[in-house]
Amino acid sequence: MKQNLHDHFQLFLFSTDPAIVRTAIAAGVDGIIVDWENQGKKLRQENFDTQINYDTYEDLCRVREVTPAGKLICRINGFSPEYTYEEVELALRAGADEIFLPMVRTVAEARDTLQMIGGRAGFNILIETTSALDCVTELGKLPLRRAYIGLNDLHIQQNSRNIFVPLMNGTVTDIRRQFEIPLGAGGVTYPPNGMPIASKYLINEYARLGIDFSFLRRTFIKDYANHSMEHMVHHIRKAYDEARRRSNEEVSADFHAFREQVESWTTNPHHA
Repeated sequence: MKQNLHDHFQLFLFSTDPAIVRTAIAAGVDGIIVDWENQGKKLRQENFDTQINYDTYEDLCRVREVTPAGKLICRINGFSPEYTYEEVELALRAGADEIFLPMVRTVAEARDTLQMIGGRAGFNILIETTSALDCVTELGKLPLRRAYIGLNDLHIQQNSRNIFVPLMNGTVTDIRRQFEIPLGAGGVTYPPNGMPIASKYLINEYARLGIDFSFLRRTFIKDYANHSMEHMVHHIRKAYDEARRRSNEEVSADFHAFREQVESWTTNPHHA
């Protein structure tokens, strides 16, 4: 298993609420994501229980004011010759430290966006299309800051039983081999919580697969009603660290338990 590239499991939170952002940063969250991705997403994820954000340039500016340097990420829309350059320029003008390009389909899309950024911010991609899987070796050679496996869209594209299948069928393992940079997958929350599979089981698999970071699930904010963010962040990282210290026998047993849960999840296969 590839060792974690940081001293801890990194966590990133979607938020445009300055109060939430301040609390999250104080609790040890590694970065804040302002999400501009919505083009085509409603149609693409129709009938799937996913979250679509409609964050704005003003949101990014407002979050910049309360976010420490190096911790602000903007996810723009998927590549388009018409509007990607404008979105990149707006994100940079607002002070984004990193830019995420979703729904990457070709190396050219990623390379063109990288050239638009021109070293002014870190560049990240989401691997969530079957086309990206076809060129993942070439994508892995680009000078990226980090890459993230979008399980929701990958599940839709592959028409798999549910979003966790790529963790078991070798897809994530194959992607991990191509990248020396931090590789993420989503999303986690407070370990005892998470439906339909408790987050602790997902964290076990991320440790097994060498996943370095995750986006915090929308349920993380709901869980915040009952627990402090510092408490939840601590226990997510504790669960990950414990998972990394397991014996081979424990890893195997936990994987089989996870697989059984995933394979038995048939009541609502479109839940994300």
